[in-house]
Amino acid sequence: MKNIGKVFEQNWKNSVPKDIFFYRPPDSAQSFGTNSNLRFSAKSPCDCFLFDGNILYALEQKSVGTQSISFEREKTDKGVIHKHQIDSLLKFSMYRNVVSGFIFDFRLSDKTYFCNINDFLIMINNIDKKSFNEKDMFEWCNPIEIQKKKLKVNYRYDIDQFLKIVKEDTNVLL
Repeated sequence: MKNIGKVFEQNWKNSVPKDIFFYRPPDSAQSFGTNSNLRFSAKSPCDCFLFDGNILYALEQKSVGTQSISFEREKTDKGVIHKHQIDSLLKFSMYRNVVSGFIFDFRLSDKTYFCNINDFLIMINNIDKKSFNEKDMFEWCNPIEIQKKKLKVNYRYDIDQFLKIVKEDTNVLL
């Protein structure tokens, strides 16, 4: 069976318009299989980068078949969203003309959202748990819903519209 997260990432890549630069850093060796002999490996800072000629987007993509997404507050925690991913996106957000955040695909509600890293941090600092759901995200994050179209099996995401909304949204582009 295919890894649903990898299918989501491939669908996203296939949706990127030809005039938008797309780069996906290689996965670390430890993400393949369950080889416990690997103690150290480079961690990818995020799943992909988009560049529209003006803004660089650093994006971490998460697709879940549950109602909530867990995250790590500390490196010792276990969660779907890892501490190093949060830290990397925050570091990217410090640069001019860089927008960083998460693309959350909630398969149960069939909705996909962008959540800016700064809004994400506000949310996790204001909730008393190690996971969040769509309701928490709407309360704290001002997410952008990304339109998508179901093909026979896969999806196509309206990335042009997503980028246009991000540019117009003053809460996203500081």
